[in-house]
Amino acid sequence: MKKNLLIMCFVLAIIPASSQEKLSLNDCIIIGFKNNLTLKNKSLDIAKAKLVNKQSVWNNLPRINFGASQDYEYGFNIEPTTNTRINEDFLSNDLALNASVDVFNLAKLKRQSKTKIDLLKSVVDLDADRKILLINIVQYYLEVMFNKEYVSILENQLLESENQLDRLNKALSFGYISKSELYDAEAEYAIDKKNVLIGKNSTRRSILNLFNLLNYKANIDEVEFVDVKFELDTTPIGDKRKLIAKTLNNNNQITSAKYNLESAKKQVEIYRAQYFPTIKLQYQLESFFTKSLSNPDDDYDSFNSQLRNNQTNFIGASISVPIFNGLQNRYDVQIAKVEYEKAKIDQEIVTNNINYQVQQTLQDLENAISTYETSLQVVHAALESFRMSRLKYEQGKINAFNFAAAKENSLKAEIELLDSKYKIYFFREKLKIFSIK
Repeated sequence: MKKNLLIMCFVLAIIPASSQEKLSLNDCIIIGFKNNLTLKNKSLDIAKAKLVNKQSVWNNLPRINFGASQDYEYGFNIEPTTNTRINEDFLSNDLALNASVDVFNLAKLKRQSKTKIDLLKSVVDLDADRKILLINIVQYYLEVMFNKEYVSILENQLLESENQLDRLNKALSFGYISKSELYDAEAEYAIDKKNVLIGKNSTRRSILNLFNLLNYKANIDEVEFVDVKFELDTTPIGDKRKLIAKTLNNNNQITSAKYNLESAKKQVEIYRAQYFPTIKLQYQLESFFTKSLSNPDDDYDSFNSQLRNNQTNFIGASISVPIFNGLQNRYDVQIAKVEYEKAKIDQEIVTNNINYQVQQTLQDLENAISTYETSLQVVHAALESFRMSRLKYEQGKINAFNFAAAKENSLKAEIELLDSKYKIYFFREKLKIFSIK
């Protein structure tokens, strides 16, 4: 019985741990790409652009219409068989099939070309937003991992303060120290405890920020984050110019700006094409049926016979030449030219911004590497200084103030090393994302 009870307790103890969801960086990327509302909107933009492009293609096909009418004519009318004017009522039906096709419509062709460019731009815009989201996911995920390590460092500091507080309590019970020394240790312990609480709150806030970015609904306490397996590469960047050139060549935002410029150029061509004439071919098949209402016994051909006998066919071509429309075309062209010049400037702005971001990231990476290498030496010295200060403090050779200062210095050095390490992680990954197509 006791054995079964122990097994049940063991099972109940491990269930909460096994129910925790584990999230790696790759998991977050998959979730973000699936749930992000901005990407969903961009996907709908692509679907819309595809439909607009198809619509412009199908718009080149002939237009076919069928029409039918039924009329009642009262009083004096034209007798259809003798073509004389009589006082008689008639019922008539008219059937017509019309077809027309544009032989030459330059504006329509330019519009179709523009829809292709707009479709390509919408695809590139989606890729650009994916890159931006990917960078943000990496940044937010690394913030979570940084805060977890940061809390671990603070907990070690708290443990040290707790050990010293226990030691001093025992020393006070034997009368080796005064109460003022114990109060200093209690104050230091309270500060470290508060720092741990602040660190844990920062961790929860960083997780909330990540979940909000991913549009992911989950309980923070039920998610465990898998440690990032990035390689800490402190080697400096080799050929910076080559990396910048590759980034500018592969950047989707710059490609989108180029498509935007081409689209604006096509819009100018569309408005200019409206100065050209349009040529259209037309065909019409028509027939009618007539019956007297005043003399229903009159000998009229049947409905089908009249439709066959009264058929008329028409085929022709028409040309429409724009001459004057209140200067609307002229101003449309001028406005489109202004938009084209704006698109040129926008392309230059985007290129300059991306170039600046890459160079800034390169500089940030160099600074992070320098800080990390310096911090390694500082941490080694600070930890050794803290170890010696702890020995002296426990031997009563230094006071609590000097011990706290040494402990604070070691904490600052460890945090600076941790911060520079995660900055190297992030800036390396950011440069990789920048350079991929």
